[in-house]
Amino acid sequence: MDGLPEDLDRLLHDLRGPLNAMQMHVELLKRLDVAEPAALSSLETIAQEVMRLGAMLPAAFRVVALERRDDAVHDLRALAGAALEEHDVRGVVLGDGAWPRVRGDGRLLRLAVGHLARNAVAAGGERPAEIRAWGTGRDVVLAVRDWGGGLRTTNPRALIRLALRPGGPPRVGLVIVERVARLHGGRLEFLTPAGGGTEVRMVLPTG
Repeated sequence: MDGLPEDLDRLLHDLRGPLNAMQMHVELLKRLDVAEPAALSSLETIAQEVMRLGAMLPAAFRVVALERRDDAVHDLRALAGAALEEHDVRGVVLGDGAWPRVRGDGRLLRLAVGHLARNAVAAGGERPAEIRAWGTGRDVVLAVRDWGGGLRTTNPRALIRLALRPGGPPRVGLVIVERVARLHGGRLEFLTPAGGGTEVRMVLPTG
């Protein structure tokens, strides 16, 4: 992703100041002779949460910084193929048949497709992930299907969230996809098809 705009970068820098100060003071308190195990446990929890917040803030700011800057009509099949190549995602097939055209910011739409495809590949399954698209007259639907283990819930609030990977960077894929969809007046939908796996649909208005 591109770097942050100057104003957001400055704001993030300002927010890191108090976070660093909190972390420093927690570490100082932990070095004291704390008699109560519960108090020491609380200090450990505070330290961990401050570190989590420090890791998640930059990712959140990168999502907020996404803006729709272009408005052109794109061949959706060509756009999906370009997204797979641009983001180096393999193991995904594009569905046959006629695909609709979509109006929007090509860079953002390719970014969203790239994240959806990468998630589908990571879900695994015996069959390759598939991207299809169709029009409903009122909307354009781009669906990314995998044959992995499926979802425990299809509630978007539970699925579209910023979270930390154990020992890794924050998960931002679906947060970014939802941001892109909303910037285009659309939404995300989650389904658990009868044949297994997961289908994520990015629904965008036509025109």
